[in-house]
Amino acid sequence: MLVIPREICREIKHAFGFEWVVRNGGGSYAAASLGGALTRRQHGLLVARPANSETPFVMLAKLDEEVEVEGHLYKLGANEYQTNVLSPDGFLYLQQATQSGALMQFVYEAGRFQLTKSVWLEPARATTYVHYALSEQSVPVQLTLVPLCDYRAVHTLTVGSAQWRFQVQPIENGARIIAREGATPYTLQTAPRANFTPLDLWYWRFQLRADANSSTDLYVPGLLRLTLEPGATWTLTASTEADATPEIDAPAAMHAARQREWSDNLPFVPALYPAP
Repeated sequence: MLVIPREICREIKHAFGFEWVVRNGGGSYAAASLGGALTRRQHGLLVARPANSETPFVMLAKLDEEVEVEGHLYKLGANEYQTNVLSPDGFLYLQQATQSGALMQFVYEAGRFQLTKSVWLEPARATTYVHYALSEQSVPVQLTLVPLCDYRAVHTLTVGSAQWRFQVQPIENGARIIAREGATPYTLQTAPRANFTPLDLWYWRFQLRADANSSTDLYVPGLLRLTLEPGATWTLTASTEADATPEIDAPAAMHAARQREWSDNLPFVPALYPAP
């Protein structure tokens, strides 16, 4: 197990300089910087190979979280836009990051809440789980997820357009995302079911500082929102699998992920990412 303390998590050169990756043993992975920002084109929360491609594609690029508690809004995400514009700076709330086997965990704390975010993939399946747990000592919070979607080969960049609108099809517990004609669909589902607010927006010019400050655009289909009581949990799945479901035994799944010691589930090593 590797534990990164708050002193490192909250220092921007480390928050954006250290990177993590967890894989499924079958070609799919999730990766980002320690602080949550995308810093290279290979980063993504669901990176998987479409059926007609040998190249991994970034599908769900990331999730940004917003916590509303007692009249205050805390944005836990982190993004860098061209040129060197930081918004938001949620890594300042990051208390600790831990990698154990194929499981990444991040602990955020501010005001009177503590939220743990866990990320892992289902073995040999293109399914990423993102699990949120509010501590028993917290007050109730409203948690909003901002999914930032993409569909591109890992060696390319996305240029958004007002004329390019992803198809967002309602399904049980979430939505199916189809980026364009011929694209492999992927789903975003939650348990418990969340309120979904459609947006249909592009966010422009995410700066990738590890790729010579190149930039990419990401699409936001809508917002997912749920109220969490102390001790409550919420799970989101992002998947290309037709039978994927967010209904799981999360403690058992996380325990199993901790036991997976594949050699490529190593933390903060940029050379692990697929070569362009």
